[in-house]
Amino acid sequence: MLETYIIEQLAALAEYGTLSKVSEVLHISQPAISRSMQKAEDELGVSLFVRGKNRIAFNELGELAARHARIVLSAHNEMIRAVREADRRRRTFSYGAIAPAPMWTLTPLLSQLFPGQTVSADLQETEESLVEGLNEGNYNLIVLLRPLAGGGCYSRPFMREKLSILLPRTHRLAGRKSIYLADLSGEKLLIHNKIGFWYSICQKKIPQAIFLEQSELSTLREIVNSSDLPSFVTNISDNPADLPQNKVAVPILDSEVNVTFYCVCLADRRREYAAIFSALEDAAQRM
Repeated sequence: MLETYIIEQLAALAEYGTLSKVSEVLHISQPAISRSMQKAEDELGVSLFVRGKNRIAFNELGELAARHARIVLSAHNEMIRAVREADRRRRTFSYGAIAPAPMWTLTPLLSQLFPGQTVSADLQETEESLVEGLNEGNYNLIVLLRPLAGGGCYSRPFMREKLSILLPRTHRLAGRKSIYLADLSGEKLLIHNKIGFWYSICQKKIPQAIFLEQSELSTLREIVNSSDLPSFVTNISDNPADLPQNKVAVPILDSEVNVTFYCVCLADRRREYAAIFSALEDAAQRM
């Protein structure tokens, strides 16, 4: 049986063409590679090379051996990747979400329910990428804006989020009981740039607005507290008692920003994740 290092060198020689290049790429001396090629011939019991001064080239059987070496090496590397990926998934609970607010509840909850695993959270802007990731096994769980009917999935609602705009009390819209996103046309708005689907909705519904993006939440909060620029707040994370005294939160009426989130898993894992859905239901009742 040819050892793996010999198969690797056969494939490399087919790819790079010369012993010197293989030596450079694999960090192995040329004499050592020559001995490996001789051993390959001895193991197979056939001649694989046409040898000349300071060089060797594959003959017809050598080219056949090299083609199979690439196939074997690819299968070998795929086996290693698949096993390592399976081990990573066994030790990691991965989920994806369409917005950040559900993650603030899910991540600590999952860490509590799965103490021996690493919880990995992924924020996406489209539901299509989340559903694809669930079906391909990249996610144990996903959070969408809708339930998935059929298709081997199980869905449960667990959280409702409502968006408001935080305005200085002197702002032209501060006296309104509610507004639509279109009412903010032309405004300069502070916004976090990692908010999932929210960002595209705001861009679409307020096309004339100027978005002042911030990548750090702590920096965003400091600017919100020290400036008169409007910003968005949500019922999930922002306690009215904690808002700046010189500002008022005005609810936004657009249906696109008043949403219910659904937790979705594959149907055959419903019982396995029963504790998650039960805990989420309890959390939703406390909100």
